Parts: sequence; C-alpha cells; structure tokens
Amino acid sequence: MRGSVYWEEGHVSTNAEFLIIPAVDQAGQATWMESLRPRTTTIELLFHDGDTDHPLTHGLAWLSPIRQVGVGARPGYPGPQPNAVLHRYPYDRAILHALNGLGGLFEYVPAPTGDTVNFTRLGNVDVTFLDHSDTVLGSTVTHEGLILSPVEASART
Repeated sequence: MRGSVYWEEGHVSTNAEFLIIPAVDQAGQATWMESLRPRTTTIELLFHDGDTDHPLTHGLAWLSPIRQVGVGARPGYPGPQPNAVLHRYPYDRAILHALNGLGGLFEYVPAPTGDTVNFTRLGNVDVTFLDHSDTVLGSTVTHEGLILSPVEASART
C-alpha cells in the first residue's frame, strides 16, 4: 500500500511517497530496524501520551536527547500535535535494544473478524529513523500498527 506524506517539522522536511507496511510481527520489526541501522544517524521517539514516566525516558537519559514539546505534521499525521513530546537521539544501538526489550513497536493481531493492534510496553510512541541529511529512512504509526518506508525515487517511475 502506498501513500503520500508531507512532513515539515523544524529541521526535517520531506515530501515523500511511503510504502505502508501493515501486519509486522515483533521479529519482523526487529529485522526492519536492523536493516535501517547502517544508514541511521538519528532516531526520533515521539511520545503521544507524554514522556515523564515512560521507561525509555529514564532508560535512555544517558544519551541526552534533544527534547521538544509539540511537533508539526509527520509521517502518518497530517496535522500538528502540540502536546506530543519528541526526543531526538544520535543513533546508538542501545535504542534498538530498548525498543526490543519493551516488546517491540506494537503487537499486530490478525483475526478473521478484524485485525487489532495492541500496544507493547512501548505504548503510543512513534519511532522515526533518519540518515545524515535528516531524510526519513523509516517511521512507524504505532497505534495503527504500521511501518512507513519511503519509496525509492527509481521505484516511483
């Protein structure tokens, strides 16, 4: 499934078409994150329900993230989110370990009567991977159980 997303938030801007990947289990999520690792220089965690008591806030505090309250439109979200809290980290493998340690990004539960998405201990936190030029390598819409992967320019034609 494809969708166009425009994201302009402070220092990151992209007008990219994204491949929307649903129904990824925990092992698939870990594989996806590992596949982005060689090109990732920055990881952003977007806390929709606050960051004060979140286990990632305390567990990754030693990485001294840049913290911002309120964000503009982002992959999967067309409008601003004034109450969301963004943590921007330089890449560190400890972040991937922490995400996996919380049970992954989300739990996707397929069912004949309708699929559901359950939060892991990560909760309602979206994760975005960026390269050295702040280009989005991949992002999640956690509450929907979706992974967004930019469509390569050569694949758009």
